[in-house]
Amino acid sequence: MKHILTILFTSLFAVSTFAQQEHFLSIEGQNELQQTYHTPEADILSLISARSEASLQDEYLRLYGLFIAYQVNERELFANTFHKDIDQFEVQFDVSDRQQLMLVTLLIQQSLLHWNSGSNTDGARSFYKAHRLFRRINAESYPNEYQKLQAIFNVFLSQIPVNYQFWASLFGLEGDLNKGLSEMKQYAQTNINNQEAQVLYSYCLLKFGNARKKETILLIQQSQNNASPILNFVLASLAVKNRMGQDGLDFMESIEAKQFDSFPLLQYQHARVKLNQLDTNSYNALQSFLSNYSGNSFKTDAMMRQAWYFHIQHDNQKRDSLIQIIHQQTKLPTTNDRQAAKEVAQLKSVPVDLLKARLLYDGGFYNGAHQLLSTIDPNELESFYLAEFFYRLAKIDVELNKHLEAIQSFDKVIEVTQNDTRYIGPYAAIEAAKIMLSQNNMHRCRFYLEQASQLNTGEYAIDIKRKITAFNSKIDSAQ
Repeated sequence: MKHILTILFTSLFAVSTFAQQEHFLSIEGQNELQQTYHTPEADILSLISARSEASLQDEYLRLYGLFIAYQVNERELFANTFHKDIDQFEVQFDVSDRQQLMLVTLLIQQSLLHWNSGSNTDGARSFYKAHRLFRRINAESYPNEYQKLQAIFNVFLSQIPVNYQFWASLFGLEGDLNKGLSEMKQYAQTNINNQEAQVLYSYCLLKFGNARKKETILLIQQSQNNASPILNFVLASLAVKNRMGQDGLDFMESIEAKQFDSFPLLQYQHARVKLNQLDTNSYNALQSFLSNYSGNSFKTDAMMRQAWYFHIQHDNQKRDSLIQIIHQQTKLPTTNDRQAAKEVAQLKSVPVDLLKARLLYDGGFYNGAHQLLSTIDPNELESFYLAEFFYRLAKIDVELNKHLEAIQSFDKVIEVTQNDTRYIGPYAAIEAAKIMLSQNNMHRCRFYLEQASQLNTGEYAIDIKRKITAFNSKIDSAQ
């Protein structure tokens, strides 16, 4: 018996040791990384002061902390220190698989910081360097971390623009989005209590995937008792993207108040959901974000939404004051901000009820949006807004499973946008094609895709062409 117990304890020790070796951080290091996600507000002195005698793990965690701290308020001090000290990290420690995996992770973070600031060339350089180093690492050394990075590369490299893909392939820069998302999902499920794993998977779904409401609700439920403010922000962003209505609002209302204080971007998403419900407190919620956030991301978008609020309240003086401020903004780091700066120029002439219906639709309150549109007489709309009226009505009918009515409204959009260079015409045709595909009507599906190509003469032409090409490939493979 004693001999059997000895073998059992030895085996258990071996399993335990192997499990620890799967991670390049010690148990203490993993706990510290978890804490970084839960309390992202920074101890500035501990982050900006590099220590010559620091261990590999301690220095990695400090640099990782700088990256997370930058996300809180986009303080340039953190980004500049990160960029400076990552060079020292590369030469300070002996080269090993552990050190190289840490360096690859940091280089990917560096590329994201560069891309966030508009330094696309520097970002591509950091990412290419990370990929080059990664390919030299033994996959068996730390399989958990290797799986994470492999998934990241598959996802990110799948996003290389078509006109660069040939050249990228020459350098071995080829990705696979579906494979990457599958690998990331497996990584997240294996590390269910790991905040980094959950944030990475949720972020990839948000930016590159196609997470539906059901999956988003599942992710929220899984993280309910252990979510950091950063994870909650990504999940809130997924809820907004999926127009989750009351479910999204309930989720955001359940988040602890202190998380909104420690990560102001959460306030931005909460305020958006409030405005989408036409909540009269939405202006104050947007103002809370603008007052507490010192970065630039989503600020112009938040101000546009405040202008929307005043527009639907018929307070034209405050609306116009905000429009002037928005026109003066020079830092527009996100797609939302750039779209807001462009879109706000037309706000004064937007029919109030049409804007309200748009907000309700964006919030997932489809019945309310439909009721509001039913009170509008399209004959009284200017031709510029007629297309938006029918497009919005059609999209709502799709959500309400009224496909016949949706097709009729999409046809109206196509009819009134023959000489319109906005995206709305080709998008309506693509949406109609989706309905026809769901009904297995390939002839009508092809017809609408041809309509989309003919209307694709202006806004987002490259993106729309890519959608049409992908759609046609999908039809070809289905036949």
